[in-house]
Amino acid sequence: MPVDLVIFDVDGVLKEVVDPYMLLHRHFGTVEEGKRHFRAFREGHITYHEFAQLDAWSWRGQRVEKIKAISRQTPYMPGAFRAAAGLQDRDVPFVLLSSGFDLNVEEVANDLGAKGWCANILHRDGGRIAGGMTVRVPYGGKGPIVREIIRRWEVDPARVLAVGDSDTDIRMFEQTGHALAVRPRSEAVSAAAAATLPDLHGFLDFIDSL
Repeated sequence: MPVDLVIFDVDGVLKEVVDPYMLLHRHFGTVEEGKRHFRAFREGHITYHEFAQLDAWSWRGQRVEKIKAISRQTPYMPGAFRAAAGLQDRDVPFVLLSSGFDLNVEEVANDLGAKGWCANILHRDGGRIAGGMTVRVPYGGKGPIVREIIRRWEVDPARVLAVGDSDTDIRMFEQTGHALAVRPRSEAVSAAAAATLPDLHGFLDFIDSL
C-alpha cells in the first residue's frame, strides 16, 4: 500500500453532522447564544479559546450521558464502517483529528476502530458538564497537529492520507502526501484535494488507486 496512515476529520466526513456544537445548541435551546459566540470570534472580538469557553458555559449542568446520546443519534456518513473495515483489512491504521468535542469523537473512534483521536475536551464535574473546554484543536490549527501525529507514528508524510471536508482541513492536506475531500464545503477544499467523494462508499477504491 502507498499509504501508511490515514487521518480523518470527523464532522462532515465520518459523521453527517457538520457542526456538533450547533447540534447541542439546537437541542438545548441556546442557538442564538451559539451564533453570537461564533460571530464574535469570526469578527475578531474574542479568541477561539474564549469562544470555546462561552459555548461550553452554555451547556453547564447538562448530563454527560445526555450529550453522548445526542451525538450517538447522529448518522454516520454512508460507507464509513466499510471504509474503516477495509483499512483494517489492508493493515492501514487510521486516527481521528477533529475540532469537535471529545464526547462525540471518542465514541466514533471506538465504533470504527481508530488507533487514536484528538479533539477538544469538555470539562466535567461528576456526570455533568462543568462549563469549560480544553482546546486541543483550535479553529484552523490542524497543520501543526498533523505534523506531530506524523512524527509520533514515524511515517513518511508522503505516505499519509488526510480526509476532510472544510476549509480548516486544507491545513491538514498541506502536511500529507495524499488528500481526499468528502462532501467538500467549498471550491477551495476541492481544489486542495486529489479527489472528491460524495460520501465514503468510494473510499476504498480511491485508496486502492493510489
